[in-house]
Amino acid sequence: MPEGTNSNPTAFLTDQQDPLISLSRVSPRIEVFPYYYRMNLPGSENDCFLRKGTVEKLIKAAEKLPNGLKLVILDGWRSYETQLALYQAIKADLEAQNLTQEKIQEEISKYVAVPTRDLTKPSPHLTGGAVDLTIADEKSWLDMGTDFDDFTEKAELEWYEKKHQLTQQEETIRDNRRLLRRVMEEGGFVSNAEEWWHYDYGNRRWASTTGNSILYFGISK
Repeated sequence: MPEGTNSNPTAFLTDQQDPLISLSRVSPRIEVFPYYYRMNLPGSENDCFLRKGTVEKLIKAAEKLPNGLKLVILDGWRSYETQLALYQAIKADLEAQNLTQEKIQEEISKYVAVPTRDLTKPSPHLTGGAVDLTIADEKSWLDMGTDFDDFTEKAELEWYEKKHQLTQQEETIRDNRRLLRRVMEEGGFVSNAEEWWHYDYGNRRWASTTGNSILYFGISK
């Protein structure tokens, strides 16, 4: 199905049918760490929110983790103000590298969507169906090879899958990413090739990957 189409418009869920809900107390296997709030970005909140249907999928994914592990939610639904602040920050960083405008646009498109208030053509996080997350044990977050929002090639989902002769630590990183990907995909999400931490459900990216109809467009809060 071409990206951005919906072969069955009746499958679209309204805001009332599938509202945004807080992730703070939905499961003991899910912890909230509102990353952008801790960075003091405009429009961010001290909580993370997703569509109700997405949260239900996320709970199922968390339950697939081995005992002693839990999902840590870094970001979910994202306001226009926060999206704009992220876009501007990443663009400024790329411009400081003396890249051409063409190269800047090429690179920025890999990591952050263009901010928009148009709920019919939303960025993934504006739908409430995109989530950024990692895994933690009882002591700390698992090693995934890069920090969240790392914009190097090591952040690519399969970077360690493609590398030959991994060290023992790199094998651990690869296995940690595999675990996150497995539980999320078994939970109904689709992965993002450029970012190991990003998964989608119900939005345009998910629909394009799975061949299903789009469930979620943009939602205001």
